[in-house]
Formats: sequence, C-alpha cells, structure tokens
Amino acid sequence: MSEHEKMVKIIRFALVKIGCKINHLGFQYLCYAVELVILNPKAIHSLLKEVYQKISDEFHVGNRMTVHSSIRNVIEETYETGSFLELNNMFKMELYTLDDKPTCGEIIGLLAEYYTLKLYKNEEIFKDFD
Repeated sequence: MSEHEKMVKIIRFALVKIGCKINHLGFQYLCYAVELVILNPKAIHSLLKEVYQKISDEFHVGNRMTVHSSIRNVIEETYETGSFLELNNMFKMELYTLDDKPTCGEIIGLLAEYYTLKLYKNEEIFKDFD
C-alpha cells in the first residue's frame, strides 16, 4: 500500500469514527479537504479560496460554495448525533462538549493534525502502519 493510500485510509477511518456518514457527497469533499491540508498545512488559512476551489475543480462541482455547503451539512448532521465527543478520545483531551459545534475549518484542521501527529497509532487497526 502506498503512503497516499495509507493517508486516505486513515482520514476515512477518522471521519467514520467521529460519526460522519459516508453516504453524503460532502464526506468525499471532507476527506479530500483533510488530505489537501495535510499536504499543505498553510492551506487551512485559505479554505474557501484554495482548498474548496481545488475540491470544486477535482470533483467538477459548480463552485466552491457548493463544496463548503456539502461539507457543512456533513458536519452539522454529525454534530446533531453528538459524535464529535469522539474527538476528545482521539486527542486524549476535552476539545468539545455536547454543546460545542465545530466549524468546517476546525474539523479539517483537527483531522489533519490527527494524521500529522500520528495519533492514529493509538488505534488497534493501525498499529502496524509505517
């Protein structure tokens, strides 16, 4: 398995773990957004102009606002199920409570850090990665 394939697998696992539903188109956009930020950490500061535009181009979506809306919908649905509390377990600290609703940028940034800091190594499924 290539490094890129491993990265995508880890990102997808993390999104499922926090409760994001894979049947939403925004799930694919969110995966790619995290990937882009991992590859270029400065991109987190220009989500709309850089990251969402690249996603729009890659997936042949009408525009970057459509991408943002799709990602936001996935995050809002996940928030409604209370699943973001799993982020606390993944990072071993309290990041969110049931009343906290993370932004798209926060989720993208946290999942990029989850990968970059190799926190996935704490997951049994990834013990042998690297």
